[in-house]
Amino acid sequence: MRITEVDHRHEVARRRVIAFCDGVAEMHGHGILSDHLRLELEDATTDPPPILVLGLDDHDGVRGFAQASMANDTSVVELVIPGTHEAPPDRALAEGLLRAVVERVHDGGASELTWWLRSHDHWYETLAETLGFVERRNLLQLRARLDSHDRDRLAAMRVSTRAFRIGVDEADWLRVNNTAFASHGEQGSWDLETLHRRLNSDWFDPQGFLLHHDEDQLAAFCWTKVHRPNGHDGALGEIYVIAVDPSRAGRGLGAAVTAAGLVHLFDSGLPDVMLFVDETNTAARAMYAGLGFVEHHRDRAMGLAL
Repeated sequence: MRITEVDHRHEVARRRVIAFCDGVAEMHGHGILSDHLRLELEDATTDPPPILVLGLDDHDGVRGFAQASMANDTSVVELVIPGTHEAPPDRALAEGLLRAVVERVHDGGASELTWWLRSHDHWYETLAETLGFVERRNLLQLRARLDSHDRDRLAAMRVSTRAFRIGVDEADWLRVNNTAFASHGEQGSWDLETLHRRLNSDWFDPQGFLLHHDEDQLAAFCWTKVHRPNGHDGALGEIYVIAVDPSRAGRGLGAAVTAAGLVHLFDSGLPDVMLFVDETNTAARAMYAGLGFVEHHRDRAMGLAL
């Protein structure tokens, strides 16, 4: 097996990586890369460019892939290697890809490398420990199934909203988002380019990006997303990002804009809904529990100090 880095700006190489990731996703029946990494992979203008490392067999066939992208002052890495319960991923290949990424990230001056271990990636746990990664965060996926009674209850809770307007709302949204998530590694440092990658993605629907204003100021928002059926789940609605301007905290706006998002998803034919929340965010977890959400699974962020 040969480990090699490819240039993200090279169109043919990038398309080859994307095709490999899509093939593994189809085999596994669920998405592979997170939104952040997938969008950076697809965008040839990403600056700084992500680090792309391939594992190639003797015939130059792709057998594995690792990508590291910047998030604030840390780098985030994810692995894509085919595997099943009967035939787990090649551990030696996974280790080789990770060691290559660690070396490159270290040379680039990052202070830490974060490796997200998804719930379906349990076979990498011992490898993470071997390489010196330690647990930093637990991210819970919560789910709820809504019925017409839930819809009526949520409709009574919601505040008035309007759809996001491209070319009008970006600056206000970035202000509220980055203030609300100032201490959040991935969500709190968005710029216009980061936002536009999402706005230009094939899943984006402005009608599901709900903004609540008070006194002509953006006070809170709830951004929803729709996931197409895959090998594990039917169609799912997601509360993608929700935040309240910290100056409006304590008014119940978080639950109210989330309720607006849930009503939108239910009325769009999506009674099954999900969201992600940090395990340590007890206030948000209590709010979501009150809206009917329960834990489905958890992912772990493993950190390696460089």
